[in-house]
Amino acid sequence: MVDINKSILNRGNFRLLIDKIPNVEYYVKSVNLPGMTFTEAVQPAGIGVDVYFPGDKVEFDQLEVKFLVDEDLENFKEIYDWMDTIIPFRNPDKYTGYTDPLGQFTDITLVITTNKNIPVKYIKFRDCIPTSLQGVGFESGGETDTITCNARFRFAYYEFE
Repeated sequence: MVDINKSILNRGNFRLLIDKIPNVEYYVKSVNLPGMTFTEAVQPAGIGVDVYFPGDKVEFDQLEVKFLVDEDLENFKEIYDWMDTIIPFRNPDKYTGYTDPLGQFTDITLVITTNKNIPVKYIKFRDCIPTSLQGVGFESGGETDTITCNARFRFAYYEFE
């Protein structure tokens, strides 16, 4: 007999682990499971009719992470510094001596948990790099809402464990 889990996935039952930037983990507010698209080959098969065949390329959407910014900006700075190691904009002289292209990548793990916070699924994003870090907005006299920031990551692929 097949064991069927009839529990519904709740949007708040997750943790995000980013090897290179551990301070972001405790502040993650939301994350997406990116979609994917296959290319297709089109073969005309007659008047007004096309036949579609699977292509040879898959394209993943970006991994988007929204996180709360801590008051010392440590989690924001972790991503900022990581992006600076990929393209050293603070010290362009480092760019010519860049010899560790693999050191710029890291794995990111999305842990799906039950309502009792027990891990049930691990989704590993392989060879991730940040591609976007949203700025932080301040507002004088505004409400005391927490500040959030968005970061986007490209990755080679993801797998379920």
